Amino acid sequence: MYGQFLAKQNKERIKSLQQLTTTQNTWFAQNIALLTFEEVQLTTLQKMLYQVVQGLLRKNQQRHLQIVHPEQTQTVKENVLTLLAEYDDLLREAIPLPIYILIWQMTSLEKLAYTTEVVDDVLDVVEWYFAHQDGEVEVFEEEDLDYEEIIDLYKEAIEEKDAEAQFELGEYYSEDDAPFQPEKSIKWFELAALQGNADAQYVLGNYYFEGIGVTENYDRALSFYEAAAKQGHADAANNLADMYFNGEGVPENMVLAKQWFDFAAAHGVAEAMFTLGIMYEQGLGVTIDEEQAFLSYKKSAESGYVEAQYRLGGIYLEGQLGQIRDVNRGLYWYEKAAVQYHVDAFYDLGFIWSKGLTGIRNIEKGIHWFKQAALQGDPEAKLQLGHIYNKGEGIPRNVKEAKKWYELAVKAGIEEATILLEELEKL
Repeated sequence: MYGQFLAKQNKERIKSLQQLTTTQNTWFAQNIALLTFEEVQLTTLQKMLYQVVQGLLRKNQQRHLQIVHPEQTQTVKENVLTLLAEYDDLLREAIPLPIYILIWQMTSLEKLAYTTEVVDDVLDVVEWYFAHQDGEVEVFEEEDLDYEEIIDLYKEAIEEKDAEAQFELGEYYSEDDAPFQPEKSIKWFELAALQGNADAQYVLGNYYFEGIGVTENYDRALSFYEAAAKQGHADAANNLADMYFNGEGVPENMVLAKQWFDFAAAHGVAEAMFTLGIMYEQGLGVTIDEEQAFLSYKKSAESGYVEAQYRLGGIYLEGQLGQIRDVNRGLYWYEKAAVQYHVDAFYDLGFIWSKGLTGIRNIEKGIHWFKQAALQGDPEAKLQLGHIYNKGEGIPRNVKEAKKWYELAVKAGIEEATILLEELEKL
């Protein structure tokens, strides 16, 4: 499906490039028409890359003109590689990193197994060449560029149809320290997914579910999650279960939801353990079972899932699900959740300490946790801080500080803070 979209998109890009190059470069205008997806040859693509590199050298340094003419004894591929190697420093100053890597990748190919995908990359290079080559280019250092590994991955992905290499390329284009290009990620993930790569199917499920680089599509997301889950992918199983649990893209089905949550939980997915806790506590698709609910929450919390840690803290503090009230354990799990920046845990810890619900009142701790919640945008925490400084219980009264927090609460939409602020303004 994405391959068809890519082919259609390439045709539209070729038409635009033909219009752009007609007046600027007759060679490109004539040869871009050769990029038909069924007939295009690798040599044709490499000729275009050669013209781009040669054009950049001609534009940036006239003294190289005598050298950049093709050697009659070399192939087009060898000519491009020669230019890239010989004028590496010069080209790095003229080409953005993603384009530079693409030229190396495509020039290094020896055979063409995926025409549409490679044409897409060639079009990236040519479009940049005609539309953006006069812009500022960020210079990159040799140690910052491990393009040999990326070239090898590209060759394996295209020539050998290696699903693992295709998945790794998809990951490369979605990494935080690389230019985020979701359309490139999707292209490679789709190729890997078509060959049954469960990791790629799972990631594509996320992309389609959240609308990352594609139009949000629950049907596609469900299909990819299901394909990956049936291969034993635990996170995909959890997400598939979520869709059945919430009725997202499919009718709500607690039986199937529990089936996949059980599978994911058995394979270590903490979020699935937590949701099973909810199902047992509320009797969703199962008979209410407080003991099983508690055990599910506890296992999830111990596995590091922040929502379970917060829920377990509340269970111990209030003595729920058959547990004896245990303030110390409750605080322990709230603090574990707070370490992971759970805003409700920040607020509750502030409330517990400021009100002395443990039997010991500690205003300073209360202020600390309320401030943490307020800094994360919690409006009620801002109101509580206003109260503490206004009333001066446990600390000296500080009207100036009270006004500050009430003002912040007003901006957050708390009506009570408006009244209290007006009263303070009259003092």
